[in-house]
Amino acid sequence: MQQTKEIKGRSLIKDAARRIYRNKLAMAMFAILFIYILMAIYSALNIGGIYELATHHIEDVERSFVPPFQDRSAPFGTDIFGRNVLYRAVYGSKISMYLGFLTILLMVPIAIIMGSLSGYYGGFIDDAIQYLMSIIYSIPGMIVILAFILLVGPSFLTIALAFALTGWVGLARVIRGAFMQAREFEYVLAARTLGARDGRIIFKHILPNVFHYVIISSILTFAGVIMSEVLLAYLGLSIVGVPTWGTMIADASQEVSAGRWQNFLGAVPFIWLFILSLNLIGDALRDALDPRLRNL
Repeated sequence: MQQTKEIKGRSLIKDAARRIYRNKLAMAMFAILFIYILMAIYSALNIGGIYELATHHIEDVERSFVPPFQDRSAPFGTDIFGRNVLYRAVYGSKISMYLGFLTILLMVPIAIIMGSLSGYYGGFIDDAIQYLMSIIYSIPGMIVILAFILLVGPSFLTIALAFALTGWVGLARVIRGAFMQAREFEYVLAARTLGARDGRIIFKHILPNVFHYVIISSILTFAGVIMSEVLLAYLGLSIVGVPTWGTMIADASQEVSAGRWQNFLGAVPFIWLFILSLNLIGDALRDALDPRLRNL
């Protein structure tokens, strides 16, 4: 008797990994993102005393505003207090990572719960959640963030919570639309016929098929948080006492007119490259994780 071979297809994750691996630009962006993560870990562990180098003042007047590319120990120069601009920019990667991840951790559960309940059940639950979304969406998010920070005070948790409370609506609407379509699919109807509970259907059957929206939205939100922190720093509402890319640009706005480009040259390339890598990674993940593109 001739034995037949069992044919196994690739899972969505394996297929997505294969697509991303073949995308050379995406792999380059992942390498850049990995470097930023290493810089954040380097700063978090305070290796080489980077915190002291980035934050402590040096009383030597001759070290104030050292021009860029003239000192090996400070390739991007120093600021008005003699602090190494490169070390401040590297330490800012830790702050951006921490703030971005904290925002995502607070925002994503709210968006998933609200979007899935609204899209799956419909009716009164959908109307109530949609009404809440409309109220939040009708108010400019930055105004809510500014009011929240002014009321509570600037801190990591306050800023992340303010971004989360205003940023979950967009992702929740995407999840709601995906759930409204998925609840009529055959696999959902079959699970319901077999007696599966609503919680199992939502989290076991539907959510994994729409989770690529969560990943892509989280990456774009991460980039948006970093850009918004720059605006908050310019308004004087960012975290006080730690170097961030936003505070460096805020300082540069007052120094460029005097020909002092150190903080500008330190922060802007770091922000630009980080935002670029996040956006290109988001595009690659969208193409790789979308189930509708698996056979293309």
